[in-house]
Amino acid sequence: MSESQRDLVASLEADLHALAAADADLERDAEVAERTRIERSTITLRDRLRGCHGPVEITTYGGSSHAGRVGDVGSDWVLLQHQAPGQHVVTAEHLVLLTAVLGVRGLGRSMTAHGSRIPERTARAVLRGWCRDRSEISALVVDGTVVTGLASAAFADHLEVSTGGGATVSVPYLALAVISR
Repeated sequence: MSESQRDLVASLEADLHALAAADADLERDAEVAERTRIERSTITLRDRLRGCHGPVEITTYGGSSHAGRVGDVGSDWVLLQHQAPGQHVVTAEHLVLLTAVLGVRGLGRSMTAHGSRIPERTARAVLRGWCRDRSEISALVVDGTVVTGLASAAFADHLEVSTGGGATVSVPYLALAVISR
């Protein structure tokens, strides 16, 4: 074999090694992409809300939209803390039931991995605290109706709101979209 033929063979071998390396890189990239898709498929909206540090806007049944920073996230709810522009004081809190969420803007890419955690509070537990404080609330029902008054009692399956003059309204939790105070 002549020297030019050996150079040609060496060049072809180098090309084959480069093609094999490129093919291996493509396979690895495809595997990483697939693993990323698989991992993302296990992450819930709740996980993404837990990792959110910026302002978000949540649209719910009842034709409502609420904006604020995520203050806390529970098993079935997210608490948005609203601050007026230019202020550092929370002016309102919105307890948004996750079953009523139609969309979220501003989540970004951050998330908190799911896994073993302290048992989470339910929306009912948060509302018990609001009832204890006799908080003035505005409850948005999924049909768009708004019930305002004092949070008076958080029962097993419904919230009771004192609307004044001794009158109360009981709203099933399944009918609630957002409770604000």
